[in-house]
Amino acid sequence: MRRLLTGKAVPRLAGVLSVIAVVVSSPPSHAQEPVPDEDAPTVTPNVPGPPPPASAAPPAPTPSPAPPPAAVTGSAPAPEPPASRPDLDVEARRWAIGYVGMSQVPVGSPMIQDITAPAIGVRYWVTPKVGVDFAVGFSWSGGSVDAGGMLTDKDSVSGYLVQAGAPLALSTHRHVSFQVIPYLAYAQGQTSLGTGTAAIDFSGLRFDVGVRSGLEVFFGFIGIPELSLSATVGLQFEIRRYTFETAGARQHDTTTGFSTTVQSNPWDIFAGNVAARYYF
Repeated sequence: MRRLLTGKAVPRLAGVLSVIAVVVSSPPSHAQEPVPDEDAPTVTPNVPGPPPPASAAPPAPTPSPAPPPAAVTGSAPAPEPPASRPDLDVEARRWAIGYVGMSQVPVGSPMIQDITAPAIGVRYWVTPKVGVDFAVGFSWSGGSVDAGGMLTDKDSVSGYLVQAGAPLALSTHRHVSFQVIPYLAYAQGQTSLGTGTAAIDFSGLRFDVGVRSGLEVFFGFIGIPELSLSATVGLQFEIRRYTFETAGARQHDTTTGFSTTVQSNPWDIFAGNVAARYYF
């Protein structure tokens, strides 16, 4: 018996004891764990990952991509300013009044052949291209002479004129309008010399028809577009008749002519062919 324990039995007994120790030290769940079924689906347990360290900063947001650069097609032209309206604006100002010029009114007296009558008139623009002119003027002079208590009346002289025209604005710019003006004019004057049966009556008339052309310049460049100044030259046909009558006898002297309106004196353009008007 002792021989058997000391020979082959001792190693076998040690192996059995080691197997029993392993079985006793293993957890009971392993001893009771069922055998997995090959047909059952495999379930993966949802095991949460480890928490991030407290010192870790949150990730920075991803910046949005920059927009692509605009295509360069060259500098765009600046918009043009609105066209300025001319000073001759019939929508704002149709009527004008002012000085039209001076005209010679025939009288026919040996002392006074003609008298000067300034004309004042109005202008109305029917359309931006067509207008109407009308002007009148008159002149009268008289008086007396006191010589040592003897009072003597002077011979009175009077005259009037009427003008009409149709200005045509052929070209109008910002402050200037080029115009052609057909016109008509009629003037008449009279005076007397002496008294009683020795009195002599003198009278005269004038009829003009013609056309003038020139510029009407507006003062809009200094902020007064309502004010204008016209200077014209042209051609006219003229009839003058002088009449004197005494003791029932009458005599006429008629002259016709065709001439420029400036005539021989260059300064006549300022006396008879310059007009100043104010529009409203």
